[in-house]
Amino acid sequence: MIALRYALTLAKQFDASLILLHVLEEPYTSDTELEPGAEELTVLGKRSEERELALLEEEIRSEHRNCRSSFRVGIPFRQIVLEAEDIAASLIVMSSHSYGWLERLIHGSTAEIILHRTPCPVLFVKEPATDQGPEPPDTPEAR
Repeated sequence: MIALRYALTLAKQFDASLILLHVLEEPYTSDTELEPGAEELTVLGKRSEERELALLEEEIRSEHRNCRSSFRVGIPFRQIVLEAEDIAASLIVMSSHSYGWLERLIHGSTAEIILHRTPCPVLFVKEPATDQGPEPPDTPEAR
């Protein structure tokens, strides 16, 4: 939520539009792997996240009238870049979480992909660290 505070402050300062984007990344599944009722749970989860975004938009509008939200489903970096292109964004403000070194090595960084593919500047705001295990030692042997 620190990134949201930055975005709201900037939007107010420059009397700019603020678009709250939430991307739901659906896990890979195939119809043959779904248990009975699993599809309904996915739909319920999506509705819940859409409601939460709408409530957040309503709360932010009390501070900044020029605010709206956008809910997308798909791969986060692709949807963020598409939204930025669709609205001709002048700045993206997003959080960057402190994942462990192994997580970054295996999955890469969504933030880094967005930085290189987006048509506008990106402001990354570091959110509090998550517990992903110890970082590798910072020794000459580890470099």
